Amino acid sequence: MQKSTSRRTKYQKMNDLDPIIAGINDNQDLNQKGVLKLFVDLFTEKAPNEISQDFLTDYLKIKELEDNDQSRLASQLSEEISTIDIDFYSQYIEGLDSEGILFVPFYGPNYPDLLWNIPDPPLCLYVDGDVTALEDGVAVVGTRSAKEHRLEFVRKIAYTLVEMDKTVVSGLANGVDAAAHQGALDAGGETIAVLPGEVQKVVPAGNRGIGEQIPDNGALVSETSSKVGIHRGRFVERNRVTSGISTAVIIGASGETGGTIHQADFAMEQEKPRFLYDPEVDDGQSPNKIFEKGFHGFQTLDELRELLNSDFIPSDSNSPNPTTLDDY
Repeated sequence: MQKSTSRRTKYQKMNDLDPIIAGINDNQDLNQKGVLKLFVDLFTEKAPNEISQDFLTDYLKIKELEDNDQSRLASQLSEEISTIDIDFYSQYIEGLDSEGILFVPFYGPNYPDLLWNIPDPPLCLYVDGDVTALEDGVAVVGTRSAKEHRLEFVRKIAYTLVEMDKTVVSGLANGVDAAAHQGALDAGGETIAVLPGEVQKVVPAGNRGIGEQIPDNGALVSETSSKVGIHRGRFVERNRVTSGISTAVIIGASGETGGTIHQADFAMEQEKPRFLYDPEVDDGQSPNKIFEKGFHGFQTLDELRELLNSDFIPSDSNSPNPTTLDDY
């Protein structure tokens, strides 16, 4: 894979809306899809870089008076904005920019188009590395407790994807994720790690050695600032971004429960082409519940290449979601 000669993109001058969006995005209690719709409607009146906090506040007050589904959300959003620490988020974004870490709001030119095809795209991302690497990835994910022969095959999967000029996307967790990232790095390719917390804090600590290599060979990605702590829900929520920025999802190993099941659910919800490594000898890590979510089994790398090079589309693929901001 030929790597980008421009590893980092300089963040454009921050506008008044950026820190507000960062603050709203950290609050996962809000209806993100509804928030996006409100802002898309607002953008018909003013461009994002022309919107001040006062203008936004006045706009939401008008929306609150309307007799529709947006009125209640506008009220909630007004209350949320009044509590946002604008100074913190402004300084946070500027501080990241000084370190070459990009703030990517949903209205910015670097926001991944693939995320518009998922039901609940994040309002912003933080990207440490090559933002263009988020354009053509394949997710390789799985359980932290994968058997060693599975991990070895996952590394081969990653190597194969690099040979196919694909970016390997995963979550930097122990087990399958770490093997996928390492396989891509060993092959000289690009890999993306979607983190459950802030982009400057790689977890788990044992994988920081891998994480430190990724910004120069892909990107570390997060949707939250340092103001938000890491908790179990964040591990689940980041899975929707992992599959969201990917053109297909490959599971290398899975238990009967756990994060891989959540990832499989997101892949099915997002109607991604989805595949499961299912070796000839049953080792208990290709559970039926994954197949029930529309995953197609494969046993060899040649089979995987054929599937990825084909027009294979899951039978439930009938995406009703927007494909760009303009379609929202």
